Amino acid sequence: MRFASALTICADWTEAAEDLTRQARACLSGTGTDLVLLFLHPKFAAHAEPLAEQLRINLAAKHLIGCTGAGIIGGNTEVENQPAAALLAGELPGVEVTPFRVTQEKLEEANGPSFWHYELDVAPTKNPNLLLFADPFSVSSIPLVQALSEAYPDTPLIGGLASGAQQPGGNRLLLDGDVVEDGAVGVALSGRIVMRTIVSQGCRPIGEPFTVTRAEKNIVFELGGQPPMAMLQTILPTLPQGDQQLARTSLLIGRVINEYKENFGCGDFLVRTLIGHDPQSGAIAVGDLMKTGQTVQFQVRDGKSAGEDLRVLLARESVLPSATKARGAVLFSCLGRGEGMYGMRNHDIKMVHEYFGPVPTTGFFCNGEIGPVGEHAFVHGFTSVVGLFGEP
Repeated sequence: MRFASALTICADWTEAAEDLTRQARACLSGTGTDLVLLFLHPKFAAHAEPLAEQLRINLAAKHLIGCTGAGIIGGNTEVENQPAAALLAGELPGVEVTPFRVTQEKLEEANGPSFWHYELDVAPTKNPNLLLFADPFSVSSIPLVQALSEAYPDTPLIGGLASGAQQPGGNRLLLDGDVVEDGAVGVALSGRIVMRTIVSQGCRPIGEPFTVTRAEKNIVFELGGQPPMAMLQTILPTLPQGDQQLARTSLLIGRVINEYKENFGCGDFLVRTLIGHDPQSGAIAVGDLMKTGQTVQFQVRDGKSAGEDLRVLLARESVLPSATKARGAVLFSCLGRGEGMYGMRNHDIKMVHEYFGPVPTTGFFCNGEIGPVGEHAFVHGFTSVVGLFGEP
């Protein structure tokens, strides 16, 4: 198994293709590429098809998938606010590569896991690793991710929503020789490959965990028998001054994924936004469906919290006894992260390389990130999702 990553800031598409080819060829054996992941700034949208086709020819690529992104990640660099293109090319002996496309129409037709096994032409017994890239304007990404996660339980599923377009039809999705403007594209990798995943939601819990004692749809009426806003008002004065300020501007809520754990910390919560509250009843509205009996805890997020969360998760993964050496990596980060959050460039990619070495890496800044928390995958916000490719 061998990977090569490349990034270019050449504005002309022909020069960009030549630059990416030169960089990738320098690290490959030249026997043919099984898969290319390609991410392009929207400035390349008009020439996405010839650019992708030229790379397929130059690298003798059997399969190519990707999408457009407002920010592009490649090598050890995160390029924001300027055109760029990046790729990850893989020579994958013993790996079965199965590309697929999903439209909103197909999603609405779906009637259970067997539908997806047939549609993707991938049996769950193959233990696939899934990458998924979706256009947020034209396909319901949350139900799609949920459906695929249920169809392939315990399967790593990561990716992101294309970004950079301001209206429908502005994004591009790449699938082998096709360039489309709607739906989702993806690839299943089966056989002699393992994809380890890290999902950093960048939050820090505050206060104590509470049990949801009354909820309906996305409204939480009671936490521990009290209105949530009343509980929050009790928590705030006990927090350090900095956390009190964060709670006023960047407050979220996390629900525990594994209720059987006694103590909850980094990586144990699925973090969701608070989208409103009722001053009279003290109820809160959450950007997710909530159920009575769930355990939740308020969360705050800033650049420092996000950096600490990512560091803890990377460190934890890097020392696992079962860990294999990463041969290639992908990084899908939220548009809200990057220099705007950290006040510095290349923060997340540098941290990945700090723990896993100069592994060939590519990715993009997403309009929503896809990654697992616990046994299921979700669509996240303000998250960095890392996928590490290795051999079993």
